[in-house]
Amino acid sequence: MLQGLMADRAWDVPAAGGSILDQWPDIAAALSPKLASHVTAVAFHAETGQLDLRPDSPAYATQLRLISSRIVAAANDAVGT
Repeated sequence: MLQGLMADRAWDVPAAGGSILDQWPDIAAALSPKLASHVTAVAFHAETGQLDLRPDSPAYATQLRLISSRIVAAANDAVGT
């Protein structure tokens, strides 16, 4: 959904990938209490650093676009850079 959301981040990508997917519910809840129940992290592409998120409605897809920079910052805080 949000292609390139995590691209160009200075993470240890293989370690960050599993960590991001595992920690997504906590990352999402820190951003918005309802976000974790409406958006699922479905894949992390190690070669590009891309995190694929699947919202359950168009409204949550819009919200993801609006808070994409906050998602990146929260993910960086959660897994480290």
